Amino acid sequence: MEKRTVLFVDDEEKILRSLKRVFVGEPYKTLFVNSGKLALDILKKKQVHVIITDIRMPGMDGHELLKTVKNKYPNVIRLVLSGYSDKDTLLHAINQGEIFRYITKPWKLNEELKTIVRQAIEFFDLHSERESLLNFIEKMAEEPDLEKVDFRYAVKMLISARDKR
Repeated sequence: MEKRTVLFVDDEEKILRSLKRVFVGEPYKTLFVNSGKLALDILKKKQVHVIITDIRMPGMDGHELLKTVKNKYPNVIRLVLSGYSDKDTLLHAINQGEIFRYITKPWKLNEELKTIVRQAIEFFDLHSERESLLNFIEKMAEEPDLEKVDFRYAVKMLISARDKR
């Protein structure tokens, strides 16, 4: 299975160092940057599956980053890790960025944070599998003579593709 990549974005170096310690040894790649601009640079160059960002950052704030990620990289699962948990900030992040989870700083338990990230990766995997299945079904539906389609073979191919992931 391809190793998944999680990108953390926070302007506070102290928070990034803490996150590095929490996620050392996890079964996925982790990347850490201190600005929205750097996050977008990474997204242009590397495949990222989950992004976790602070909201209040100088330059490009988390709202703008999430909106850009949603538009340019819609399959990336988006989470917020922020010390600002007022209702308006939360609603804006949910409505504009379509976030998977909103986590408040400081997080209470490292294991809880790790679980949330694992759930985001699982959500990415399920969404990808669903998209592959829908694409496959669309291709099958385009076959002019459905009686010629070997459905057992098709199902075996789907299972094989899933097992590879």
